[in-house]
Amino acid sequence: MKLYLMRHGEALSADKDPEQGLTDNGKLNIQKVALQLHKNGVTFNHVLHSKKKRAQQTAGIMIQTIAPDITPVLHQHITPNDDPSLIIPEINSWDEDTLITSHLPFIPNLITLLTGIDSYLSAITFETGTVVCLEKTNHSGWGIKWSIAPSEI
Repeated sequence: MKLYLMRHGEALSADKDPEQGLTDNGKLNIQKVALQLHKNGVTFNHVLHSKKKRAQQTAGIMIQTIAPDITPVLHQHITPNDDPSLIIPEINSWDEDTLITSHLPFIPNLITLLTGIDSYLSAITFETGTVVCLEKTNHSGWGIKWSIAPSEI
């Protein structure tokens, strides 16, 4: 099973959009990442996003390009400052490839908890639109397979 953890695309400032949806550049970068992943054969069976507009829009673009038959699911506990340890039992029960679109610091903190590797000390940039692929290594362990950011495409 693969777990794709994605930081949302570039968002508008709160003064331009109180809900902080994606900028035009943010949308283009997410489309670029989605097209590259699709070209590389990435698929997923489930998509979760946080309640924030930018994460919901990011999930929508990813689904449109990679898995148009999937309906995204709002997850209440994956916003920026939520405790990532609360979702780990749920993740460990999954057996199908899943994409989660969320935020900093939630995504790197979740990666650190799942892998035991301080993700902030890794080579992962965590710029907006970055995707990190984790793969289950055993019943409870996870390893980082790869990461890709819009600036790398």
